[in-house]
Amino acid sequence: MRRSNFRKVWAVATSAQFGYWFSSIAFQWIVAQATGNSAIVLGFLYFVMLLPILLLSIPAGVLADRFDRRRIVIVCQSAIVVISLTTAALIHWGPPPLPALLLCGFAVGTAHSVATPAYTSLVANSVPSRDLPSAVPLQAIGMNLARILGPMLAGAIIFFGGEAASLLVYGLFGLLGLIVILRVPNGQLSRVAPPPDSMRGHIRDGFSHARRHPPAGVALAIVAVCSLFAASYLAQLPVLAANSTEAQGAFVFLTSAGGVGSLIGVLLVATRASSNPSVTPAAVMLLVMAVVVAMLGYGPPIGWEMALVGTAGGLQFAIMTTCNRVIQQVVYDTHRGRVMSLYAITWGGLLPIGGLWLGLLIATAGIAIAFTVNGLIVGVFALWVLRPTQRRVGITAYGR
Repeated sequence: MRRSNFRKVWAVATSAQFGYWFSSIAFQWIVAQATGNSAIVLGFLYFVMLLPILLLSIPAGVLADRFDRRRIVIVCQSAIVVISLTTAALIHWGPPPLPALLLCGFAVGTAHSVATPAYTSLVANSVPSRDLPSAVPLQAIGMNLARILGPMLAGAIIFFGGEAASLLVYGLFGLLGLIVILRVPNGQLSRVAPPPDSMRGHIRDGFSHARRHPPAGVALAIVAVCSLFAASYLAQLPVLAANSTEAQGAFVFLTSAGGVGSLIGVLLVATRASSNPSVTPAAVMLLVMAVVVAMLGYGPPIGWEMALVGTAGGLQFAIMTTCNRVIQQVVYDTHRGRVMSLYAITWGGLLPIGGLWLGLLIATAGIAIAFTVNGLIVGVFALWVLRPTQRRVGITAYGR
């Protein structure tokens, strides 16, 4: 935090996360009320909002390596302001049809997806290499502060002012981020990569770079499995809340409980020394998370469910932060945007698929069996990563 540019980038990324939760909670609130907490429709909403991460992260990573990362963030923050005003107007004039709401959710996901590789790369560019192991968890701490406070504040604003008011606050956070990023010196943080032959060459080069710098590839695989089969519970928080209590708005408390656990998990990672990049801690935590995920679907009282969601949130973000730090330490800056776009896909891009899969599984097999199946898949993969022959430790890029 002694670095002025890091403080500014951190503030922009954190404000963007606050805004995202204001929009996400508003959309979930409307859909849950309109459909009676339909698991399939909620899963589809989650799918639509996060689908742009899957579709656009790799091109966004190429942009982050080829163009000024600061300018990319400026464009995306401006888009957030426009999207928030448009969506708030639609909701203010009356309950919007579901397709229009889904289209607005897709637009929100698009703006954040294009900005994510630039955000994460700017974090690494704004500090010396020796401070990178601390900068990455600090970024995650900001994300989880937003995850804790965002849903609670959004719930209060929706209760007193309506869903449109929550989306207007989303726009205010976008405007705040725009003002802050404009104060970062132009071009100071960007390091542009030499151009390959084509977009396909950029993408192929990013994949190859991750494979050539272990354990980046294993870290990406851990994040992918966590997103598909462990963290997919996030798409069904209203269903989990309804499975434990009839109290209205309980899913907001579950979301906040997950945020508290996430912050604790990130703080534990941040205070742990990291001289050699290793994914072993992430694999061990993934094994524990497999058990927690399996327990989520059995409908305990809401207090126990909050404790389980908090534990799952802590493990999820500790895993993500550990893998993020490992990847940032072993890759070169000329490829950072593309490799971090792969991280964005495995983290956020696969979440909508996991959420849709879990919703369909709940609808066909029941909530208890669905969460048990996901827990078993996660546990088997974690044991595979922990096998003795798997390489789980790498060398920092600045130590090569």
